[in-house]
Parts: sequence; C-alpha cells; structure tokens
Amino acid sequence: MKQTSEKWDSLVQRLNQGGCPVLANHGYKVTPVGLAVEPIPGMNFSRIFDLNEGGSGYAIEVTLRNDASRAIDIVGFRIRTPWGIPKLTLLQAPNYAFPEPGPSYDADFVINAYFQKCKSRLQPGKEIAGLLVASSEDEIAEEIQNFAPVFLALDVFDSRRNVFSGQFGVRVDRRERIARELRNQKTQSAQPKSVPKPDQVHEVCV
Repeated sequence: MKQTSEKWDSLVQRLNQGGCPVLANHGYKVTPVGLAVEPIPGMNFSRIFDLNEGGSGYAIEVTLRNDASRAIDIVGFRIRTPWGIPKLTLLQAPNYAFPEPGPSYDADFVINAYFQKCKSRLQPGKEIAGLLVASSEDEIAEEIQNFAPVFLALDVFDSRRNVFSGQFGVRVDRRERIARELRNQKTQSAQPKSVPKPDQVHEVCV
C-alpha cells in the first residue's frame, strides 16, 4: 500500500522513538541505521599483542559516528576475536600505559573515557575517532603466528539494547611471548642438573 509522505514521517518518528533507528529519507524501505563502527581511514596501526608477564593488549583505531536522527547513549562494548571473546579492562588516564616494556599512548588520541562512563551520549551527525586501548588476562591463541593478520569485531551497545558492530583487520604482535619463551628456556638450561644418589643408581652387571 502506497503511503503519503506525512504517514511515512509519522512512521519514522514512531520507530525512532520506540528504539528502532531508521533513516527518514530513503523511500519506503525501512533500513536500520544508528551507530557506524568503522576503522579510521588511512594507515591502520591497530594491533593485538602479548604482554610481558602474560595476558594480552588491544589497541584498536576506531571511528564511532551517529547516523541516526536521535541521540545514541553508548553503554558498553566487547571485542570478538577468532579465538573467543576476551574479558577486557580499559586502560586508565592519564598515561594509558601497559606494563613495561609495553607501549603507552597519547591521551589526546585515546577514546576510553567514552566507554568508562555509565552512559556517553553521541548526538546525531557527531563522531568520535581515536584509539581504544585495553588489556586482558586471556592469552592470544597459541596457534596465531607473529605478525599474522586477523579480523576481529567490535560491538558497541546502546541504552536501548541495540548492538552496532564493525569489522577490523589487525596484526598480532607475538614478540613478547617469543621473548618470554626464550627467557624460560635459558632459565631452565642454567639450572644445575641433579646427580643421582648412590642408592638411586641402577648398575648393570656385565
């Protein structure tokens, strides 16, 4: 049934108010829209890496843009990797630094604050761009090779229980894990080998 523009505008308004974000200007097809979750254009420095004492670090360059006609309240996020969903802890201001010798990041470029609040409001047409940095006690899957490219998903949740997702290609830096394994090997080889006591020696008569 053909709808008049007045009826369509009224429908769009009711859908948006009811928590189903749609664009007003696209004919009569209802297309869900809302928060665009995208990599920052240009050279990508996103990466996942092993931490010196175990666990893993995440540094994801992301743009969040509100394409809806209403404000969006961001209330949470998660990252999905090929090996599972890690439990993440956001790095804290002011230095956003991982434990030594891990990297640290310029606070002006980090967007963690938007996810550390109970609710962060993004107005229509506005965007946030920067680096999401977090650590996890969960290890990167053992089979992932050093500097291997992987794809992960970043899910962002709003106060209306909508989930907005984006795909990100990242590199996996395993140099700390490799260095840790080499240190363990050196430690084991440096330990004195035990000499069996006389009563532990099994003699073979010839």
